[in-house]
Amino acid sequence: MSIRNPHMFKIISTSLFLSLSPLSALFCQDTLSKEVNAYLKNDTLYIANRHVAFTYYWNQGNIVPVEAEDKTSGKTLIFPPQDIGGLVLPGENQRITHTELTINDQQTFPGEHVHKAITIYFNLGELQVKHLIKLYPEAPAISHTYFLKGSAAANQWTSVQTNRLNMIERKDVEGERGPERIGFIPLAQNHWKVKVAAFKEATDHHDNLVSESILLPYRKEQLRGNVLIASHPQQSIGFFIIKESPIDHSQQYYNGYDFQVDKKGISIHGIGISPKDLSDEWVRGYGYALGLAGTGKSSMHRALLTYQKQLRRYIPERDGMILANTWGDRSKDSRMNESFILDEITQAAKLGITHLQLDDGWQQGLSRNSASKAGKKWDDWSTEDWQPHTGRFPNGFKKIIDTARKKEISIGLWFNPSKANSYELWERDADILLDYYRRYGIRVFKIDGMDLADKQSEINLRKLFTKVMQATEGKVTFNMDVTAGRRVGYHYFNEFGNIFLENRYTDWGNYYPHRTLRNLWKLSAYVPAERLQIEFLNNARNAKKYAQDDVLVPQRMPLIYTSAVTLCAQPLAWMELSGLSETNTDKLKSQLTAYKSVKDLFHQCVVVPTGTEPSGFSITGFVGFQSNRPVLLLVYKEQTEGVDFKLDIESPLVKSTSITRVAGSIKMSGVNREQKSIQLHSNNSFSYGLFLLSHE
Repeated sequence: MSIRNPHMFKIISTSLFLSLSPLSALFCQDTLSKEVNAYLKNDTLYIANRHVAFTYYWNQGNIVPVEAEDKTSGKTLIFPPQDIGGLVLPGENQRITHTELTINDQQTFPGEHVHKAITIYFNLGELQVKHLIKLYPEAPAISHTYFLKGSAAANQWTSVQTNRLNMIERKDVEGERGPERIGFIPLAQNHWKVKVAAFKEATDHHDNLVSESILLPYRKEQLRGNVLIASHPQQSIGFFIIKESPIDHSQQYYNGYDFQVDKKGISIHGIGISPKDLSDEWVRGYGYALGLAGTGKSSMHRALLTYQKQLRRYIPERDGMILANTWGDRSKDSRMNESFILDEITQAAKLGITHLQLDDGWQQGLSRNSASKAGKKWDDWSTEDWQPHTGRFPNGFKKIIDTARKKEISIGLWFNPSKANSYELWERDADILLDYYRRYGIRVFKIDGMDLADKQSEINLRKLFTKVMQATEGKVTFNMDVTAGRRVGYHYFNEFGNIFLENRYTDWGNYYPHRTLRNLWKLSAYVPAERLQIEFLNNARNAKKYAQDDVLVPQRMPLIYTSAVTLCAQPLAWMELSGLSETNTDKLKSQLTAYKSVKDLFHQCVVVPTGTEPSGFSITGFVGFQSNRPVLLLVYKEQTEGVDFKLDIESPLVKSTSITRVAGSIKMSGVNREQKSIQLHSNNSFSYGLFLLSHE
């Protein structure tokens, strides 16, 4: 094997600064020469850190995987030889020309983890391709993203495919070039098992947010989902793929599936670009990450979560929040005024809340969700609409900001970018947010109303968030609302902040703490828990909205239990704080004080679900790992009989030498090393225990 057209290939100096687009230039550093190693030698591209190593056949720049090594276990996956590169765009010239390679160190934004960026450029006729590969020093996975510009020979690359259920004698049903794809992982042996996780957003309409399917690869099968896990019964190494895109229906030009699986391999589909989107600027497509881990369930999930945690570093002063938002009591904006917010700030400080978010209604232009009949706005806003409402805040924000600072409370704001003409006013909207950052120091913005209606909308929203992050040196957090519409999902735009997951209300009788816990528990296997903003409400309200004989209604549970449901995530006090009783205020204050002692540790951990899936009648919880050792355990006893019970966990936990209860009433009574379980005791249903684990 050799590189064709050597006169058309060049390696650019590793000190070169690479700009991805005029508004997404990355901060270049040169600090990873030891932590991450990347080089091209002859026809082999090698990329490695201390956890994993990936070897590719150069293939003129459209690289082909050769092997992948898990350095932790010493195991290696050897991929069968392939003569087709990872990127396939049907109808395009297959002759590769003008190949270039750059290797350098980059940062997405200041303060973020530095990564090695390997960028391959090549042409397919008049179509220019940029393949960006990233490897972080502490990641067990490598990411691949394609950018395109120029002009295409084809009118389209993506079309809805259907499985062929006839002509079983055709051998070429397996391993064909097939439809458009952005990656291919060949399988060397039979008997692989594949699990695919698909996700739902629009949580106003959905409450079953994760669905998993398991199959043994045979002939081509097309699967929807953002995460795929592959394991083999005869090997102690497996791999995972994360498609870094919105969920299925929110993707651009979605062809009906994300992965295609057969005995020969697994292909990743949906680049999210059409030839009509091309111009003389790079257009970013969807990408994927490929990672390695042991085949145990916890090991695989810890690995895929570890990778995702590299994309946005947990910075305590930026990301560690206990946030309150008054919208959860369904007054909408009817009480939104200076006096009310000052009372909420006082109560927030008393409780130990760190952030108070002013939801829809603080602004002059009232939205269609307003309690006021004057509210009409939603898709299009003026600059004047985003000034503090003069009737509600006659002093502007000065008084509430000054008061909040004295009480060490950070103020956040709700914002709905203008959708007109695919968010063409993105730069104006970015400047509005930057004005609030510079004038008032506001660093947390809840982003509502997003609609990824077309590719330009996606491009312009990314420009908006990128401009704000660059101008603030990465100090802003965007709460991405995924409650309605076509939004960013769980594995896209991760570098910009966290996820506002769901609206639930006692006023509507649809808030059930065990269902909130279930959504967190299921998502946390695939999404870092600290990226999810999880709500608890004032459960003393609206008892008459629920059936009196229902044992799972929130009013039957202590507030300190329903709030504990959120502790491994980003706790969201979805209520008017001033409406809490004095008793609940005191109890919640005590709980949050204890929680703060381990909050940052929890968010720095890799948190995985443990126990039985929450149902209202389960023993369930979460384990927080650091350096593959369990350091935190959060246990819940739902409506269950008995006072003594056990929680089955992975073996590393039972090697703990010291266990300290931080909060809650559940007591730990022992450890059964042979059964790999811990013994627990609680006299009450709907109780919890938060434990700190120390090791010799």
